[in-house]
Amino acid sequence: MLRGPSGHYAEFVRAVAARADGVFSEIRVVADPRARDFLPTLGGPVPVLAAPPAAGTRAELAAIGASLRARTSTLVLTANASHALAADWISFAGRDGLSRLSLFVHWPLSKPPARLALALGARTRRHALFLAPTRGVREMLETAGCARVAQVAYPATRSANTPMRAPFRHLLMAGAARINKGLDLVAGLAERFAREGRDTPLLVQVSPKHVDRHGSREDAVVARLLAANYRGLVADPKAPDRDEYAARFVGSLVLAPYERAKFADGVSGIVLDALLHGAPCIATSGTWAGDVVARFGAGIVLADRSEAALADAVDAVLARWDSFAARAAEASDALAAEHDPRRVAEAIAAHG
Repeated sequence: MLRGPSGHYAEFVRAVAARADGVFSEIRVVADPRARDFLPTLGGPVPVLAAPPAAGTRAELAAIGASLRARTSTLVLTANASHALAADWISFAGRDGLSRLSLFVHWPLSKPPARLALALGARTRRHALFLAPTRGVREMLETAGCARVAQVAYPATRSANTPMRAPFRHLLMAGAARINKGLDLVAGLAERFAREGRDTPLLVQVSPKHVDRHGSREDAVVARLLAANYRGLVADPKAPDRDEYAARFVGSLVLAPYERAKFADGVSGIVLDALLHGAPCIATSGTWAGDVVARFGAGIVLADRSEAALADAVDAVLARWDSFAARAAEASDALAAEHDPRRVAEAIAAHG
């Protein structure tokens, strides 16, 4: 799934490589063949090398099998139950191989097919290490019978010399806009602001992501957003590179009115990155994002997930911008320590 030098997968590799010196001598990454040219740019003190590229599920599983046979420490990013089951099927790996396998599970594996696949992967559940970024994911894995579970903060870093407590610049919906991340509410906000004659800058990234699963659903809402003819709207059809992505958080109020059901126990990389770069956020109560925003007072948490509540929250933050920006800066220092990628590197090394 790693195809470009920015985004979730690239940032994960980059973060771990930046803090794994003295833990690993190198990191070999199995990725989409298109990643081979830029993989070395993701490295820091620890070099990032291209392993034989993978394209498709078969290639991915073959790469996992080869790594287990070689008895190297192996990490599967965004692991799901099918990875646990597949590793179980690779019988030639044996216990030694599985004892060097770590699976980073971002979201609770709650759907019936996932629960069944995890149940069938009995040997993997006994010997592999399951890494959970939140308590909800950890408790799910423990309930499923995984013997070796470690809760470790999602690895993330902030860009050097990021300005903190910057004056307000714009509202921001960062990352590829999706309905379950509140795209429909942001479209409604643009319509409301247009009716009111406002011109508060609003930047929305409308680049497609997971088109096969989400794109067709988002098209109509993106069209609605554009049809609002809101003069403050900047709709960016391209995903920014890493430097521009970080720069967008400076002086921004990040809109993250995510669906509760989807984001209750999963880390929001967008909100984490926003707070690391000193940007206040509006998030939904009952989500990981809402909890971390509330913990630091670095924004407003929506109990009522509606367009009207989002508009009121925007006005409330802007009215006390300096205060919220100061709290986001304090959150940045605390979260940078808590989400130090070295914790992930050390957990993998200790297991393998």
